[in-house]
Formats: sequence, C-alpha cells, structure tokens
Amino acid sequence: MGFFFGQLKKSSYLCGMNTNNLKHKTIRFFQKVGLKILRASNQSNEPKHSEFEYECLAICKNLIHKEKSKLLISPISGKRYIKSEDNQIFVIMDNGKITIVNHHYSYNIDLTYKAYDRLLKTFDNEVEIRRQVMENEIRSNVKHSLSNIYKNITNDKV
Repeated sequence: MGFFFGQLKKSSYLCGMNTNNLKHKTIRFFQKVGLKILRASNQSNEPKHSEFEYECLAICKNLIHKEKSKLLISPISGKRYIKSEDNQIFVIMDNGKITIVNHHYSYNIDLTYKAYDRLLKTFDNEVEIRRQVMENEIRSNVKHSLSNIYKNITNDKV
C-alpha cells in the first residue's frame, strides 16, 4: 500500500514542484487575473473624447505656446488662466473644466481626466520655461550691476 501512494506522489504535478516555484506561480496567476479585471474596469469608466474636446485642447495648446500669451496660476484655487496676445480670448482651466471666453461667446467644456492632466502638464512646463528665462534675465542684470558697483568702489579708492 505504501508503495502505491509513494508512486502517486512522485507522478503528481504539485509534488514535482518545489514550494517556492508553486508560491511564485500562484501569486503570478492572481496578479494576471487582477490586471485583467483592472483593465476591463478602466476601459468602461473612461468617457470617449468629443469633437469639442479636441478643438478645446488644440485652442489651449496653441495659446499656451504663443510667446505673447499671458499665463497665470492662482496658488490658492489652483486655477490656471490664459489670455491671448490680442486680448480677444480668455481661457480658465479649473478641475477638469475649460472655459473659453470671448466678447461674443463663452464655452464650458468638460475634459477627461487624462486629457486635462496632460493639458495641465503642458501649461506648467511652459510656465516653468518662461520662469527660467526670466530668472536668467534677472541674474544677468544682477551680474552687470555688481560689476558696476565693484568698478565704482575701486575707482573711488584710487
């Protein structure tokens, strides 16, 4: 009898694996199942893009990248503002909603989370680039001022 059970254990699939390998395969199986469930649930929650959303994103990105557009961030509310160079178009970005205002019209457009997040990153990167340019300009003026001060001090002593 013992011989029969011993043969059964040797030919069994589970007995051929060591415990680490079995543990790894079990964990990996549940990871795959979890990822499939997550992907299935995310696809149904993400709304489809509307044609208004594409046009709104194009308008905002175009205005953001124009050098003469004014960009403003409100530190308390987190709103972002864009003012066109000719003062004809104003854009307000707040909590996934874009408001485009002109003297004749006003549009309120809801963006998907992903699109809004990308737009915020584009806006923030442009503000950072402009800040860096302005800081470099300020620092270059300071260097000239300091050198002038030094020259004035050295000339007075002589």
